[in-house]
Amino acid sequence: MSSQYRTHPQVKFKEFRELERRRVEASDTIWALLVGSKLAVKTMADEPNQRSLLADAYPELPHVQRMNQRLDRAAALLAAAEGEVCTMALNFTFGLHEDFVRSCIRLLIPHGLASNSAATVNSDQMHEKFSTLTGYSVDGDALALFHLTRRIRNAHTHAAGLVRQDLVDQYVSLSSSQRATWESLTSEPLRIPAVGDPALVGTAGLVGALAVQKRLAYEVNRGLQLAIPRDAWTDMAVHEYFSESGKSLRDPSAARSVKGYLRGGFDALKLTDDEVQAGIERLKKSGTL
Repeated sequence: MSSQYRTHPQVKFKEFRELERRRVEASDTIWALLVGSKLAVKTMADEPNQRSLLADAYPELPHVQRMNQRLDRAAALLAAAEGEVCTMALNFTFGLHEDFVRSCIRLLIPHGLASNSAATVNSDQMHEKFSTLTGYSVDGDALALFHLTRRIRNAHTHAAGLVRQDLVDQYVSLSSSQRATWESLTSEPLRIPAVGDPALVGTAGLVGALAVQKRLAYEVNRGLQLAIPRDAWTDMAVHEYFSESGKSLRDPSAARSVKGYLRGGFDALKLTDDEVQAGIERLKKSGTL
């Protein structure tokens, strides 16, 4: 997989910042659940009577009555919960990524690069659609691995968690470099499942899926940088600054203040002083603030 996404700075526009924020929140929650389940198993192992009910051992815990299990059985369920947590997490993070890509397609609409219907594209075609609309070729290796994880997700959503032929075909179609990349991301050997096998996610698969989603988000960001006109990026940055800061458009230090704001998220565009000043003048004339 290309490391191109690392070598091109990202424009941290509102939708991208929101994706990054929610990815961090999701990651923190996922690891809290995974580590917490391990801590719970360790704690319960120290209880002398493993046949006592969980509610009797820890009556102060909220909702504990709903888990009518003995300590040993509850510990076994928690020990096996990692796979289910990773599967649910995969589905959630896919939702974040899909929403981000569609929001980026919507950013193309005002510039005549996309129609309203284009922003409703499904995940099986959204990156390809983005490439067609912008003329920017999204990394092919990342895209192949995205479709692998998408089909794993679909197996849980549409096939009771079992491998279907389309998922087997996706595994088989991977190139040697794509297989090597997946193994590098997951630190596990890639195994091609058979139809009817459980469609495993696991911690390694989730880590791999998150890495692929991040790389594709950076690719989409790069594509937007090239597709959206510079004056439109300038207008976006200028509007963001004045709407969030409350500073007057007519303040003598306005242009200098905007340049400082750009360093926090729009520095990748290398906007000139003249471009920033022109953006401020357009915002004054628009009367939107």
